[in-house]
Amino acid sequence: MRTWSVIALLIGALQSSAQDTVLVRYRPGFDLHEGIYLGFEDLRDDRPSLPLARLKDAKGAPLPDLAGGRQVFVSDSTGALVQVDLDRIWGLCSNNTVYIHAGDGLFRIGMMGSLCHVLYERSYRDWSNVGYYGPMSPMGGPVTRTVQEQRVLDMATGELRPLTSEGLDPLIRRDEVLYEEWNAVPPKKRKEELLFQFIRRYNDRNALYFPVAQ
Repeated sequence: MRTWSVIALLIGALQSSAQDTVLVRYRPGFDLHEGIYLGFEDLRDDRPSLPLARLKDAKGAPLPDLAGGRQVFVSDSTGALVQVDLDRIWGLCSNNTVYIHAGDGLFRIGMMGSLCHVLYERSYRDWSNVGYYGPMSPMGGPVTRTVQEQRVLDMATGELRPLTSEGLDPLIRRDEVLYEEWNAVPPKKRKEELLFQFIRRYNDRNALYFPVAQ
């Protein structure tokens, strides 16, 4: 079986031909196309580079979905199976839920809109014990710790920004009316609950649209 390195050569053949489309507003229950995203534009266009219909298991049988972390393969032009390295993809859509690569793996978008909310886990090595106990002490080795982090995915650019007042400011600025209200709140009072309120209001006022084939 060939490796991930040939996947890029298959994309053109795997994508469907261009169709006339109209823009449809995203609402809960919107029917997103399932498959694997190799880049942000795949999500933005609702057009996975590797659609679910093209994906197979190790025996060449069609995959029913992308749940469970199973191995994923595609067939090349000769019919040979090529494994998809899920650690190198941008994201995927399974059962109308979008997952993107962040931190330690694939994590779901919890709030979809022009500004999306993503909660993910990130592991790091903590060496603080070394200085306290000494490098030769059994208590002095590094410790792996896992933390949760929150980001806002900007569906206009694909940028992941921190869920903070500073992170949201340039995004809210695009809506002049809403930005006036934002500026009326002192930065020290922009706590997490308020940040979510402004994200929801921004999404209500600036709807997310996806292209849909006619």
